[in-house]
Order: sequence, then C-alpha cells, then structure tokens
Amino acid sequence: MSKFGKSKHTVVSLFSGCGGLDHGFQETGFDILGAFDSNSAAMDCYRSNNKTPTKIALISEQFEIPGNVDVILAGPPCQGFSTGGGYKENDERNDLLLVTCRLIAKYRPKLAVIENVAALTNKKNVSYFRAALSILSEAGYYCTAKVYSADEFGVPQRRKRTVIVARSNGALITDLSPQSLGRATVRTALEGINFDAQAHSPTYPEQGGKHDIIAKKIKPGQKLCNVRASAASVATWEIPEWFGAVSAAERVTLETIRTLRRRNRKRSFGDADPVSLDEINQQNSSITSECLSSLQKKGYLRKVGDLYDLRDTFNGKYRRLSLDDVSPTVDTRFGDVQLFLHPLENRGLTIREAARLQGFPDEYSFPERMKDAFRMIGNAVPPPMSRQIAEYCREILA
Repeated sequence: MSKFGKSKHTVVSLFSGCGGLDHGFQETGFDILGAFDSNSAAMDCYRSNNKTPTKIALISEQFEIPGNVDVILAGPPCQGFSTGGGYKENDERNDLLLVTCRLIAKYRPKLAVIENVAALTNKKNVSYFRAALSILSEAGYYCTAKVYSADEFGVPQRRKRTVIVARSNGALITDLSPQSLGRATVRTALEGINFDAQAHSPTYPEQGGKHDIIAKKIKPGQKLCNVRASAASVATWEIPEWFGAVSAAERVTLETIRTLRRRNRKRSFGDADPVSLDEINQQNSSITSECLSSLQKKGYLRKVGDLYDLRDTFNGKYRRLSLDDVSPTVDTRFGDVQLFLHPLENRGLTIREAARLQGFPDEYSFPERMKDAFRMIGNAVPPPMSRQIAEYCREILA
C-alpha cells in the first residue's frame, strides 16, 4: 500500500509501455484499472511487475475506456516528433497525440496527463502541440504544459520531456514544481548493483577489436567526434591503432578542414559544408593537394564534387559516462557500445544499469533480450519523475 494510504482515485493508462509513468501513480496510491499498449513485449513486462489488468490494444478514436475514471495517463509514440527520430512529419504515429486528446474529451476524466518529447514544442512540431491543446481547451479543460528535465526530479540524466496536465471544468492549476532531494549522479545511480542482479550481465568487446581499442582511448565525459574541437571530443585520427596513422602535416590538414567546414557555411541547413581547395589554402597555405589525396586514400577525407569534407562526420559515438555527472538521455539505443560506454569499464551499459539511471527499482524486472529491454527502458518515464507527477495530481484532486 502507498505511504499515502488507499486512494479512491482511478486511472486508465494508454500507451503504457513497461509502466514507468504508471509506477509513480501506483506508489502514490492511485488505483490503475487497466493498462493498454500495442506492444506485446511491453505488456508482458508490465504484467510481470504489476497486478494491473493489461491488454494488447491499438489505441484509436474508437477505443473504449472501461468505466468511469478520474485520471487518464498517456505516453503516445513520439518518434516522429523527436530530434533523435529525425522529425518525421508524416509519421502516422504523430496523430496518436491528437487521438489521445479526443479520447480525453470524450471520456472526460477529472485529470489527464500526457507525456512526450521536449521537441513536441519545437517549430516543426508546434502545430500538433497547439492542436492537442485546442482539442482539450474546447472540451472544457484547463491545461498546463511545460518542458521538464529529469534531473530536476532527482534523476541522474539529461532527459527533457514535455508534460501536459489537463483539468476538467476549466479550473486553473499551477505548474508542477519539481522537488529534487539532492543532485543524483551516475555514481549514486550505479553503486551497489549486485553482480547477480536481474538483467545485469556485462558484455565486454573482443580484446584488441575495434570497440576495445576505441574505448580505451575515451575518457569519462569524452566521445569519439571529428566535427567538434574540444576536450570532450576525441578525433578518429587520434586513434591510429584502429583508424590509421597520420603525419603531423596531415593532422593539421584535418583540423583545418574541421574548422572551415563549420565556419564557411554555404547552405542554410545542416551543420557544416564541404570546403574548397582555395578556402583551405587561404587558411593554411602549407597544405598541399598531395596531402589531401593521401588523407582520401587513408579514409579520413572524401571528395564532394570539387570540394573536400571529413569522411566521418558523426557528432559523437562511444560517449563515456562520467561518474560525478548526470547521464546523457537513456534512449532506446543505450545498450549499444558504439554509442555509450560504462564510466569505468571498456564496455557498454547493462539493462539493469540503464534501468537504474532511469530510476527503476531493482525488483522491477525486464526481459533478457537486450533490444526489447532497452526499447522499453528508453521509452519509459523515469519513476522518480512520475512519482512527483502523481503527487501533484493527487493534490489537485484532493
């Protein structure tokens, strides 16, 4: 039973995933009548951790919400809105945000909570955001919508999310004010994990292989990155053991192009542009066409017509977490060693470590299949965040 005692407030959860948002409401004493999602693996995970009735279901405007409920929770798919998803304007899943709002307008709970990515409020997505608020407003709901960072709630993570809270009858509500009980870090999140903890099976890359060689060159807080010059970026040419040796002159050439491609912009979009031989020589007259050709052969440069550009232009792989800082966003790819590294060991993160960084308790079990588990964890609302949202809702309903 919750520390608040038994609550009479009832909840239905849509797009429930593995239950991150619901977990905080259960802990706060809400009675969740049902959880619904189209992902069978997520529903299996939800069921293994909760007694709430679950059902695999496609959420549409014809979806029937059982009984009279006080609160509707919803985390409609956000991939089309997300910067990580590449802003897919025509992604059919984008409409599920509006479907959610129409269901709220139809079934009229006292409160509704909708969680989505921070990018929902960006210029490219704002039409959906405004349409959602309009549907709720026309149905008589007063809405508060704000972008929050998970670390404001004591979650050791740079994770920004939009939270919309809608109250029926147009009654005014104040914004949720996060309460952090001290700064959480990667260190506090990961310490004390038992070696035999569920879903905690560290996997080390092959000794002397690509991932092992690169990981050994990345310090805490650093990443593999050719396109930024900073103490946090390690360029491929700084790891000759894997990418191949370069001369001092070739290194100067690469660093010159790295600077010019971002400074001398030719397009109104994108992050950088290829540069011409004239631009290179104006910046550094000692750079020769022979040096450029050599770097092409070594795989460091590529030709784009008559222009030159770096071959590897990703903005960060092999990001090593720092123990005394917060983690980057725990997303669905968090278990990929090419993207994220353990703060101390030369390996990727385990399922349990990702769950810890999201604030899931160790008794919350996840499937052993990494792809499924990381997708569920990465899509979830961190339980410490959902708990404060639930407490906020409970106060409104009191």
